[in-house]
Order: sequence, then structure tokens, then C-alpha cells
Amino acid sequence: MIGQCYCQHIDPAEWHEKEQTWEEPRFFYRVPTRLAMHNPLTYNEDISFAMMEAKSKGYFIKPDAIILLKSGLFRGEILIETKQPEGEKNPDCLRLQGSFYTFVSGAPFTRMGEVMDGILRHLKKKGRTVRDVYLRLITCPLCTGYKGYNTIIMAHLK
Repeated sequence: MIGQCYCQHIDPAEWHEKEQTWEEPRFFYRVPTRLAMHNPLTYNEDISFAMMEAKSKGYFIKPDAIILLKSGLFRGEILIETKQPEGEKNPDCLRLQGSFYTFVSGAPFTRMGEVMDGILRHLKKKGRTVRDVYLRLITCPLCTGYKGYNTIIMAHLK
């Protein structure tokens, strides 16, 4: 599974400058990942590891599971959508629900910080408060060389 492509098959037009609402909670298994200026260094390997680890703990991962990246300058988290085992509450599992403002960016990962800052300023001007920001990489790092960068920025709104 190392070196496997994790591009997500999404129509960017459905996500650009939209508000998405998750009425039902979604659960995400999370693992740490190393970054360099928002650039995921071991993204694909960390996803493979997280999927194996989650399955070994009894989590069910759909083939079309949402994969998110909680980005930072030097470290972040990979979040893989999963179905939480019955009766289990695991600190490695994050529950997300509510409204998200989504924006599609073609910027390289090294510029993602300034793109996210611009979106946060835009939302603040509109009177919106943001809980957290997640990235959904349409194009995985293995494929950016020939597909280009394509990332959904998801601002979780309060």
C-alpha cells in the first residue's frame, strides 16, 4: 500500500465557495503526520498506515471514505472517515458535524497557509466564526506533478 495513490474523485465545482452541512455526525480516525510548511511529507504512507491500524482496531472504512488533513506548519493530522465500532469511544476518533464553508484552491501546499488566512479573513468580514480548518486533497501528493494541485479547504463554522 506504500506508494498508493489517494486522489479523491470529486467534482471541484460542487465544493467551490459553498456551504456544506453535515446533519449527522461523521467519525474520523486520526493519526499524526509530518509537514513542512503545510506540505505533507508522508501523506500517502500515513493514510495506508492509518487504514491498517483502524481496521485492526475494528473500524470499518468505506472504499470512498473522506480523507482530511488538519494542516500546520510542521505537523498535522490525517483524518479518515470511518464507522466507529458500537459502544467504543476512542480518543483517536474525531467526531465532526455541522456547517462547513468550502473553497477549492489550486495553490501548491507551500502557499496553503496564505490561502487559508485569506479565507479566514473573508469569513470574518462576513461575521462568520470558524472552529477549525481542514484540507481535503483532491490530488494526492504523488500525483501533483502531472495533475497539478487541487485542494478543498473546509472551514468548520460555529
